[in-house]
Amino acid sequence: MRLFISSLFLCLVFYSEQKSTPQDDSYIAAVVEYEVNTNVSTNVQNYINLIKEAAEKNADIIVFPEMTLTRGQRRILIPFHGILKTYPIPALNPDLYDEILVSMSATAREHQIYVVINVQEVMDCNDAPDEYCPEKKEYLFNTNVVFDRNGAVIDRYRKINLFGEFTRTPALKPELGVFSTDFGVRFGHYICFDLMFQVPAVQVVQKYNITDVIFTTMWFSEMPYLTAVEIQEAYTYAMNVNFLAAGANNVRVGSAGSGIYSGKAGSLISIMPGVPTTRLLVAKVPKVPGEIKEDYPGPIRDDPKALDSLVLISDPSLPSHTSRPLVSGSQEFTLTTNEVSCKFTVKLQLKDGEQFYRYRAAAFSGVRSFSGMATGGNRICSVVACIGDTMDTCGKRFSSYQENTTGIFEELSITAIMPTPQRVKELDADDSVFYPVSLDVAINPLKPEYYTYEKKLSGGGLKTHYSLKLNNFTRDLYSFAVWGRVFADDGKEATPPLTSGDNSFSIRIPALCLLLISCFFTTLLY
Repeated sequence: MRLFISSLFLCLVFYSEQKSTPQDDSYIAAVVEYEVNTNVSTNVQNYINLIKEAAEKNADIIVFPEMTLTRGQRRILIPFHGILKTYPIPALNPDLYDEILVSMSATAREHQIYVVINVQEVMDCNDAPDEYCPEKKEYLFNTNVVFDRNGAVIDRYRKINLFGEFTRTPALKPELGVFSTDFGVRFGHYICFDLMFQVPAVQVVQKYNITDVIFTTMWFSEMPYLTAVEIQEAYTYAMNVNFLAAGANNVRVGSAGSGIYSGKAGSLISIMPGVPTTRLLVAKVPKVPGEIKEDYPGPIRDDPKALDSLVLISDPSLPSHTSRPLVSGSQEFTLTTNEVSCKFTVKLQLKDGEQFYRYRAAAFSGVRSFSGMATGGNRICSVVACIGDTMDTCGKRFSSYQENTTGIFEELSITAIMPTPQRVKELDADDSVFYPVSLDVAINPLKPEYYTYEKKLSGGGLKTHYSLKLNNFTRDLYSFAVWGRVFADDGKEATPPLTSGDNSFSIRIPALCLLLISCFFTTLLY
């Protein structure tokens, strides 16, 4: 026993010497791309091994994905406002807590590292002292749990915006996930579909001046604007935060993509795999987003052909976009729809033949469906690749990757004129947000140095001009867009497809199929 205690003490001393401090200008973060596995015991052991590996690389914090630890009927009590207030370290009180909490607490404590996990939480309101309970019944939640270096549970966040997950309840109160660390960084955190909404994704940053955000996810990548790493990097850039994104890996349903990002510097390290993958990603993160002082790995790019195995869905609002085909040569024009005006300046060399991508410029101001799970306001100015000549062929890839299937953009700039976001006083958060979205045909975003994104006010501040411009010749471009969310339109009926011109194609059967597929997979996976 003495030998064990001595060894543990030495282990704690070793790891404590590697900790970042409030005085440091950076910290070490780790995120995990984790292949979905239905065996909980195997997951627990894998998590323990990954925590140890992260600690050996001097990580201060490690983040695991959404719903890759507990699955199906496995449920965990997390009495954050109950006995955890008195006995916050499950490892020291194993009889009081679920063995999974005990294991994660003990591992965080042993390796002196902050640990963020996601679990299916159960709360029985017939016996839940100090918890908010609107009804005396059992609730299930999708929940993040945060452990500090001592193994204490220091935060619990329940997902607010569920994606399907029909057996679960959204957070009973829209409480934001926020916690502070001993290395001087205050984190906000939320879960997957939450990224699309004002509460919590915008509010947690703007209300608390958060500069570091944790994101646990099982994302279903959607072409052409919302593939996983694409939107992770776009959010990071627009919000000017450090972003620690841990993604579940299940390529057969389109779930993949993780990374660590820093403001306008983009990806410090990221991965968008097309094959089953578990991988630990580690990077030094500057405490001031974007202020990089040394080399970093950047995106880890797999063989693009491997992405053929990644199942991708398409944005169901594409048939509602006003669009115009791009042609070879120089062109300058404006598309308008409702409150959106999109000015395009393009110089393009297209390739002839059915095996080459075509391109369309598009504008949208309306309401979109998120795979039938919810609707949300959307404003877009974009250029997107298509596998044919009409809008119904956009948002799709050729069935197998081939090199040199795209045109060459010698010049491309988009100026999106949008109503200026307004601060909602009750929430202390803007009512809309706009992201610089880009993607190549290998499902990777463009590096930030490849484009310039600027904004300026006009019309007495009522309008904002968002300018997105390519900085040099670009091959392999798939999409390039100013993509915005308008939260006041959330919950309204989705904008119907256009009924004339190039966009007059039927989407009803594909949309119904998409809804049924999404319902099936979310029920199966969550």
